Amino acid sequence: MKDGSFIVLRVRDMTEVVHIKDRKEVIHEMKFSPDGSYLAVGSNDGPVDVYAVAQRYKKIGECSKSLSFITHIDWSLDSKYLQTNDGAGERLFYKMPSGKPLTSKEEIKGIPWASWTCVKGPEVSGIWPKYTDVTDINSVDANYNSSVLVSGDDFGLVKLFKFPCLKKGAKFRKYVGHSAHVTNVRWSHDFQWVLSTGGADHSVFQWRFIPEGVSNGLLETAPQEGGTDSYSEESDSDLSDVPELDSDIEQETQINYDRQVYKEDLPQLKQQSKEKNHAVPFLKREKAPEDSLKLQFIHGYRGYDCRNNLFYTQTGEVVYHIAAVAVVYNRQQHSQRLYLGHDDDILSLTIHPVKDYVATGQVGRDAAIHVWDTQTLKCLSLLKGQHQRGV
Repeated sequence: MKDGSFIVLRVRDMTEVVHIKDRKEVIHEMKFSPDGSYLAVGSNDGPVDVYAVAQRYKKIGECSKSLSFITHIDWSLDSKYLQTNDGAGERLFYKMPSGKPLTSKEEIKGIPWASWTCVKGPEVSGIWPKYTDVTDINSVDANYNSSVLVSGDDFGLVKLFKFPCLKKGAKFRKYVGHSAHVTNVRWSHDFQWVLSTGGADHSVFQWRFIPEGVSNGLLETAPQEGGTDSYSEESDSDLSDVPELDSDIEQETQINYDRQVYKEDLPQLKQQSKEKNHAVPFLKREKAPEDSLKLQFIHGYRGYDCRNNLFYTQTGEVVYHIAAVAVVYNRQQHSQRLYLGHDDDILSLTIHPVKDYVATGQVGRDAAIHVWDTQTLKCLSLLKGQHQRGV
């Protein structure tokens, strides 16, 4: 809850087990241990509180080394350790259930994790693009079975990486549809689906996981249209990724202005190089994963600030919009077909009086109107250059 309390409910009838308030600020992250014995609760106050399930959620431990608000937590497979990420970008480890800090690098290295939702750590170094802030990636979730990791970021993208993703600037597959920041991504318990939640677009997207070489049960022949699934070249250049920046500027930022090395530095340098050699062998930049996602279903409809934007087609399907996606919904089959041509919030929608042609208008600096066919989902006409803020 926002007031620093949390509620535990019974799954079968949603009745309350306990309602506990030990903190003052909002709680962002909580997880049961894999063995079901403990509940870890991370708040904006900074600490992670540990509760014993069998003792009616009595508080038995506290992890208090973090200097900023808690953003992500993960349990080890044996329920004996916890790792946390916080708002300052720090990654910390604790023994459970006492909450005593763990500092031994050797001990940390050998811990197998039950889940991976932390955005900081060597296993996810490659998910961070250049020029990003510590808050730009909001959520990740690893699928250990298929060695892939899904992420949601402030730019409205859902991305798929290989996991572990060790080398900075790893390639990825990216998927559009959300029009605002993606607040959370999670795999389903059977790893067949990914669910993503949008912030300001008020919607839940459901993606089907397509393992390597499989598409609708057939071998994949061509990538999906609409630019929804693409190998990214954004992180592939040693020079500038940003067209406005000259590569000289990029090189300038990579120049090292440290002082000269003196004789007294040698022992320390030798030790450092020893540690470096032991740490990780030379890593090649990761390729994008062969597996992919396909947007299957969206839960949501933009009615909170739009009107006259839901219509029936001639064939009896329903057309409406949410986030940056126009939805054609078939009530008999409870299925959706999606028009993905827009790159920002759709604000308005209307349908042709006789044919199944739809016009949708979006927000943006040079706001476009797309005219498209509900049967083929092909864009028939793109009208630009007239509207300045939104249609």
